[in-house]
Amino acid sequence: MDNNFQIILQTAEQLATDYGNEGWTGDCNDFTQASSSISQELTNLEVERLWDEFAHEEFTANGVTFLFTRKNGDKIINLYQSDKNCPLK
Repeated sequence: MDNNFQIILQTAEQLATDYGNEGWTGDCNDFTQASSSISQELTNLEVERLWDEFAHEEFTANGVTFLFTRKNGDKIINLYQSDKNCPLK
């Protein structure tokens, strides 16, 4: 999963940069679709496995904070630039 994790990190960095202060929010499928600009290799199943690993938690990597939540049963990923936003208020 090392290569897939690199794709996830690169996608997260791109989304956090593109969405700036607002941050990015989407479900696992949205994230997989966004990753296609980096690589076609990442699957929705691999993103869901990451979500399952960090369910209802957060972690920070490469200047991006990932927050894993649920909304209406969907697995949601929130991304924020760590130095610009604090997702917990």
